[in-house]
Formats: sequence, structure tokens, C-alpha cells
Amino acid sequence: MSTAMRFLGEHAEEATDYWMSAYYMNSEEYQARKFTPGYIEAQRKETVALLRHALMDEVSIPSNAKNMGEDRYDMQTDFRDVLKNHMSFYQAMNEFLIIHYMKRTFTCEEKDFFEELLKLRKYEAVSIDEFVAGYMLNQAVR
Repeated sequence: MSTAMRFLGEHAEEATDYWMSAYYMNSEEYQARKFTPGYIEAQRKETVALLRHALMDEVSIPSNAKNMGEDRYDMQTDFRDVLKNHMSFYQAMNEFLIIHYMKRTFTCEEKDFFEELLKLRKYEAVSIDEFVAGYMLNQAVR
């Protein structure tokens, strides 16, 4: 595992908290469920676990993304909102790494750092495709 991905894995809770506070709390999904007992903590725990799992086993990303899409469809979350949330997660992971790189709380070779940011973008592309497939699975129109 690369230095950047190891850093992200070691700081998965902090990175998830960053995403939740910077992006997720502005979503329709959050607004609709913020008063549901235990929902926010369950969302946080699931996100941390999936992030760590993806970093340890990138092959898991497509199936996990598809399952998340199915879950969000079952929860009747608006498609635009779930897609925006999914994309914002990857944006937040990139921002999290950049912030720590610039603050020098995370260091690695510049070339490696940029390669890892691009790797996250590749993960995002793969996961979005499967996320959409999962969301659309039970709909008549594909």
C-alpha cells in the first residue's frame, strides 16, 4: 500500500468526519434522516469501514459501490443527491490528503502524491459506474 493510501487508512475516521461535516451534512439525505436515532453514527461507521476496506482491497470497490447504490435506491434517496454525495466523498478524500500534504502533517515524494490523487480519481470513476448500476437495478428504465 502506498504512503498516501496508508495515511488515509490510518486517518479514516478523521477523513470521514471531514467529508460528513464539509459535504454530507448539506445533503438531502442527511436532512431527511438527521433526527433518526442512530442513523448518523451508523452512516459514519459504515463509511469508515468501507473506506478502510477499499484501501486494503481495491477490488472490493465496485461491489461495495453497487451495494451502496441499491441501498440508496431502497432508502428512496433522490438520485441526484446520492450521486452528489458519492462524488463529494472522493472530493473530500482528495482534499483531506492535499490539506495534510500542504500542512506537512503527511509527507511523501511529490510524484507519488500526484499519482495517488490520480488513483483516487480512478477509484471514483469505477465506483460511480457501479453505484449508478446499483441504484438503477430495480428501476424499469436503465
